Amino acid sequence: MKKPLRILIVEDSEDDTLFLLRELERGGFEPVSERVDSLQSMASALDRRGWDIIVSDHSMPGFGSLDAIRVLKEKELDIPFIVVSGAVGEELAVKAMKAGANDYVMKSQLTRLVPAIERELQEAWDRRSRRKTEEALQRSQQELSDFFDHAAVGLHWEGPEGTILRVNQTELDMLNYSQEEYLGHGIREFHVDEGVAEDILKRLHGGETLNNYEARLRCKSGAIRHVLINANVLWENGKFIRSRCFTRDITEHKHGEEAVAYLAAIVESTDDAVMGTTLEGTILSWNAAAERIYGYAADEVKGRSSSILIPPYRPDELPELYARIQRGERVERYETVRLRKDGTAIDVSLTLSPIKDARGKVIGISAIERDITSRRREEEDRLKLIDELTVALAKIRTLRGLVPICAACKKIRDDRGYWQKVELYVAEHTEAEFTHGLCPDCRLDLYPEYPVKP
Repeated sequence: MKKPLRILIVEDSEDDTLFLLRELERGGFEPVSERVDSLQSMASALDRRGWDIIVSDHSMPGFGSLDAIRVLKEKELDIPFIVVSGAVGEELAVKAMKAGANDYVMKSQLTRLVPAIERELQEAWDRRSRRKTEEALQRSQQELSDFFDHAAVGLHWEGPEGTILRVNQTELDMLNYSQEEYLGHGIREFHVDEGVAEDILKRLHGGETLNNYEARLRCKSGAIRHVLINANVLWENGKFIRSRCFTRDITEHKHGEEAVAYLAAIVESTDDAVMGTTLEGTILSWNAAAERIYGYAADEVKGRSSSILIPPYRPDELPELYARIQRGERVERYETVRLRKDGTAIDVSLTLSPIKDARGKVIGISAIERDITSRRREEEDRLKLIDELTVALAKIRTLRGLVPICAACKKIRDDRGYWQKVELYVAEHTEAEFTHGLCPDCRLDLYPEYPVKP
């Protein structure tokens, strides 16, 4: 019965490859092979599948056995490497062996190839066996003492059915359980949401690695902790040994997200335009009120400069305001003019604030803009009315106090000492106007021929 052999052949000659495979078949092997002739194709072949052995020609155009050995080392793979070449002198053979080749065979002596492969396969198996034993011992010591007990995040092991096999103190403190209350219990007991534990186990059994899997765990007190779970499985010979689960508490972060969502809802529901920009004025956020006030949809302005709202006759306003923000200042209730999408000018009141990162560095600008066009118009109307009333009041004059009047001619002496007819004096000091006529007595005296009708 032929022995299966997965062999990667580094060779640029198809004919030489066929001779090599024929020799392996005569030697009792059933080879599954792939031929590569460049660094890239070899690296891809190594990533794609596992190989029992690598056979390489020593010299090819642009690529050779020394290059192939270097690729193998970079990937840290323990695969026997045999140089098979038609032009390997003793010096080159020694150089290849020092570089990491396990053996070399002349193409003219291919009968040596099968024994060499059998020997190297056995030695490789022995090395892997020893390495597994050493790694198992090292794993049992380091994982339990260093990684597990000193982990800064919650950590536990689960058996194939979800039974908690081991837990560190960080996770116990997170949920406020004792070792006795946690170890040996099924993880389902601590998950708040039904079906989550089953989903996690199903994914792990399917070979999946969990990254930031969000869940809710119940504390001993009944409080609920929001957590992110990272987990993978320790497999041995295809058997599920245990899962390694990292549990990170994100309860405060979750509450922060809820607060941010609440704040975002406020921003969207306010009647003031709220926008966020870069320090250069590029619009990053744009709320519903901004759409109503300026007539632009969010998709129309995001990524554009906020200068689209500035009237052409105010070219220096924006740079001056942004310079103040970059200095960390806050601009409050700054009244100015802005342009709507349709070109209409509106009066607005601005409040600009610097947006800072965790280190206090100003990284953007928050703008709250209120349409005060109606208020400004009302103020203008009020001022106009006041002006009109002032003018009107200035024209209203009243007569008070003693007024000197001649007993004979009835002229009145004014403030300058001049005597004026009574009608002139009254006209200058009041809003009254005179119409001329005759009283009955004067008419009778002046015109007796015209009797006065009763």
